Amino acid sequence: MLSLYALDSRLQAWNSRVGSLEQEAAALRQRRIALRAALSAARASLKISQHRLALELRSLYEQGDVNTLAVMLGAQSLTKGLRQVDALSRVAEQGKQVVAATSAARSRLLRLQSRLAAEEHRLEASLAAAREAEQRLASAATARRAYVSSLQARERASQVRSVEAHAQAAQQKSRQLAPPAPAAAAPTGKRQLTVSATCYDLPGRTATGMPVGQGVVAVDPSVIPLGTRLYIPGYGNGVAADVGGGIKGATIDLWMTPTQCGAWGRKTVTITVF
Repeated sequence: MLSLYALDSRLQAWNSRVGSLEQEAAALRQRRIALRAALSAARASLKISQHRLALELRSLYEQGDVNTLAVMLGAQSLTKGLRQVDALSRVAEQGKQVVAATSAARSRLLRLQSRLAAEEHRLEASLAAAREAEQRLASAATARRAYVSSLQARERASQVRSVEAHAQAAQQKSRQLAPPAPAAAAPTGKRQLTVSATCYDLPGRTATGMPVGQGVVAVDPSVIPLGTRLYIPGYGNGVAADVGGGIKGATIDLWMTPTQCGAWGRKTVTITVF
């Protein structure tokens, strides 16, 4: 059971790990979508800037020579010449900015693509390892639960055999614990008896000397002789192997675990006496 609890604890930890990695993968997908949107916007802005620069260059070339000295010498006035030189400088500066923006956007794109690819590869490897560990632990926990269930079934069967083995000893003890039951009250074959059934979960041994456990039933020996085999609906097979100060008349007390005892309470049942 301790090993099963440890497996369940580790499985829960790996479940949390897988959930965390899946959240990280979702966040990475959102980052990829945002990056694509940003790159689309950058490409659109770059295309617009290139188009404007092309229009200005075309306008300047349509006006004539774009050499600075030629512009100044060919200008009709100093003001017009300075204005044309300023336009040339502005176009050249815009050209540099467009080239720089294009290079920066391309470099940023390559870096982000490389980083995203590395993160995706790392995340895929981590998710694969986490899911493999989760599946392995789930299989181990399932196998261990089946093993524990088989042990519990074997333990219950052993307890029933032990109860039956002590039945003869219980019958010998019965004469010392209570007067012999009248001949008319002695069971002959199978019969039905309606009783009030309570439960107890005390440790130790019964009045007949056998250890308490599943299947041990405390009775009033004047009604049900010790050593009698019983069948109790909702409880199963049992043996009259104990007595109690509060067990008088058509009343029985069933040994159960604390959890079972709390759920049982007190019931009126019709038992079969063998």
